[in-house]
Amino acid sequence: MNNSTIRIGVLGELGVGKSELVHRICHPTAGPCSVSSWAGPTVDILDFERPHNHEHVWVEFIVIPGETRHPKSRQMVYSVGLDALFLVCNCSIQRTFLRAAEWMEEATQIGSLMGVPVALILGGPVPVDWTSNTTLSQIINPLVTTYNAQVLDMSGYTQTLALEPRQKQLIYGFFETVITHKKSDKRIRAGMSGSAAV
Repeated sequence: MNNSTIRIGVLGELGVGKSELVHRICHPTAGPCSVSSWAGPTVDILDFERPHNHEHVWVEFIVIPGETRHPKSRQMVYSVGLDALFLVCNCSIQRTFLRAAEWMEEATQIGSLMGVPVALILGGPVPVDWTSNTTLSQIINPLVTTYNAQVLDMSGYTQTLALEPRQKQLIYGFFETVITHKKSDKRIRAGMSGSAAV
């Protein structure tokens, strides 16, 4: 079986919950994640079945470490052909949103990442309605505007054994966005190649 593949880079500050989120997406019935926050880049894979046509798509997550020994090491990961980015933040720690902007500036220095779908993941141990929180809104809205990011409110996910149905739907909806974008990008490139050949 030759499934399509989308590759998502997961960015965020050290200890913000990147590996835990990916673990819950890929292994919904497993126990807590045991990956160290100090581990290097890690990979996990989900066999995602699209609900409307039952097509299977491999979703490959590359968790990019927030702290590295060498400043260029993350740049190498950005160059592996990412189709989308997760920016994971903690709603209880405003600094993680400021660092998210730094990650994006760093990542988009790689030309191939300009314009890829971006999900701003709102994490943290306590569920938060960011739309009614003036302080959070003032931090989040500029990120959404600058990077055309989709906000996925996953706050509180670390306090449950599995993602809630609402949270799963947000994640799966973003997968659909990435799949559509990748297919559209391929069609555009194919058209450009055909025009160049004429």
